[in-house]
Amino acid sequence: MDFSVFSSFDFSVFQWIQEHIWCAFLDAVMPVITILGEGGWIWIVITVLFLFMPKYRKTGVTMAFALILMLILNDGILKNVFARPRPFNFEPFAQLYRSFAMDASGKPELLVSLPSSFSFPSGHTSSSFAAAAAILLNKKWKVGIPALILAALIGFSRNYLMVHYPTDVLFGALMGILCALIAYFLIAKYVYPPFDKHVGQKVDTAFRKKFGKKEKAEKAA
Repeated sequence: MDFSVFSSFDFSVFQWIQEHIWCAFLDAVMPVITILGEGGWIWIVITVLFLFMPKYRKTGVTMAFALILMLILNDGILKNVFARPRPFNFEPFAQLYRSFAMDASGKPELLVSLPSSFSFPSGHTSSSFAAAAAILLNKKWKVGIPALILAALIGFSRNYLMVHYPTDVLFGALMGILCALIAYFLIAKYVYPPFDKHVGQKVDTAFRKKFGKKEKAEKAA
């Protein structure tokens, strides 16, 4: 795929961020936000917690399948097929990195370590939107809306830190939503009922046996 058709748009967005958004406060905040999406760990933790909560178990199953599907499609296939170089490795964008110091190899010393994988699409953004969309599709609004906001911030952080092109983030968001839709309408529909019957309900029973009597005693007291 010839990504040069997006270069003008990507370059303009980077310039606008540098001129209007860059500040000392966000320089400190954005690396922290982007770490939340590193390897999708924050979404994996939430997924595991949901699997142990009857009210959110179906949401957890949907999130799990959405994240697995995203990992296969995004990191396993698309990144290697398109093999898009990172913007800091793309010579026409070199002038955008002049405000950074350069290391011995001539690479810019950004606010975060330089990723070694290909750029398109953004894995941070894909996993974040896959998880957030899965929560929203299950109508868990109180959790889903904050999750969507966090997903958007994680995606934006990749542009702010200049480790992904804006088009990487936009397509990553679309990929994440697509994975969530597939998980919700096709996979979770068939996987959740047997999972809940053979795993979820057994977990609930074990918890009740272990903690049920203690809870009743505490209430009686």
